[in-house]
Amino acid sequence: MATAFSKQSMLQLYRTVLKLHKRVLPQEMRELGDKYVRSEFKAHKSARIGQVKEFAKQWKEYVQTIDQQAQKGEFGAALDSKKASFLSEDQKENLARLEREARK
Repeated sequence: MATAFSKQSMLQLYRTVLKLHKRVLPQEMRELGDKYVRSEFKAHKSARIGQVKEFAKQWKEYVQTIDQQAQKGEFGAALDSKKASFLSEDQKENLARLEREARK
């Protein structure tokens, strides 16, 4: 990840997400989520600063969302079309793969 954005803060965010998964997600969701988190953080190691800032912002929102959903006991939400329009082809493929895995 871009060095201008603290490597330590990104590592802390990564750990926060994994700890949240461990604390609140059912085993099947946790396994799938952990794999996805690892691949996304690894893929963004060499991202530009603007991308890293947006990446971190989105993961922080994810942490808040999952925490709120855990309190309600229900996980998941539909991806709105505005956010879906910003996904790269790789992200769309990853999302489709995750959806297939989740439906197994």
